[in-house]
Amino acid sequence: MDEKNEITLLFLPGAGGTASKWRRVRDLMNGYRCVFADLPGHGLDANPVLHSIKDYFAYFKPQITGQTIVIGHSMGGLIGIELAVNHPNVLALVLAASHYVLPVDSKLFDKLETGVYPDGLFYASYSKEVDPDLLEEERRELNHVSLETTIIDYRCCNEYRYGSDSLSHLRKPILAIYGEDDRMLLAAARDDLKALVPHASIEVVSKAGHYVMLEGTEHFVKALQRFVRQVSEKEVSR
Repeated sequence: MDEKNEITLLFLPGAGGTASKWRRVRDLMNGYRCVFADLPGHGLDANPVLHSIKDYFAYFKPQITGQTIVIGHSMGGLIGIELAVNHPNVLALVLAASHYVLPVDSKLFDKLETGVYPDGLFYASYSKEVDPDLLEEERRELNHVSLETTIIDYRCCNEYRYGSDSLSHLRKPILAIYGEDDRMLLAAARDDLKALVPHASIEVVSKAGHYVMLEGTEHFVKALQRFVRQVSEKEVSR
C-alpha cells in the first residue's frame, strides 16, 4: 500500500471476545496498518469494563486521529456504527457478523448467571462443519474474559437502541460480511440491513458461523482488502 494514502484499520471484537479473535485475519494483513484492539477490561486491557455502547464509543473516539476504517465483529459492530456516524475520521464501516440490533434472550442471562458458559451457546457460535482444532482453540479463548464481563457485554448489546436510526443517516461506505451458517444473528439480518442501507455491500461466506473471520478467513480477508482498496481509491480521487 502507498504509505501516503495509508488508512488505519481498527478491528474491534465482539461480546466476550478479545483481539485474539482476529488472529487468523492478522496473519494475512501484511502491508496494511492494522490495530487489533482489546475492549476495556477484556484480554490484556486493564481498564475498567464499560457498560454501554455509547461508553465504548466515547472510549475509542479520541484514539482515532487519522483516516480509519472500523471493522467490528458482532458487538464491535455496534461500536463501529457509532464511530462511523459520529467521527469525521472514520471513512467506512465493516460489520462482521453484526447488525444494527443484537437482542439477547433473557433465558441466556439466566444460564450465564449460574456461573457456567452454556455449551449450547458455544457450539451455536460456529458452523456445524467447524474445524475441531479451531473449536478447541476457541474453548481455551473463553478463559481470556471473565463470565461477569461477558454478561455485561451481552447487556450492552441488549440495551443498544440507536443502530437503526444511526445507520439510516450514514452515507459512508459499508461492507457487511456474514457467515452463511450464522445461528446467532436474526434470520432477516441481511435483508433488514439492505433495506435500511441500500448502498451497503453484502458478502456471505459459506461454511462459516458467527465467527466468520475465523472459519472463513481467506474469503473474509479478500472481501475486506477489496473494500479497503475501493475506499482508498475513492479518497485518493477526491
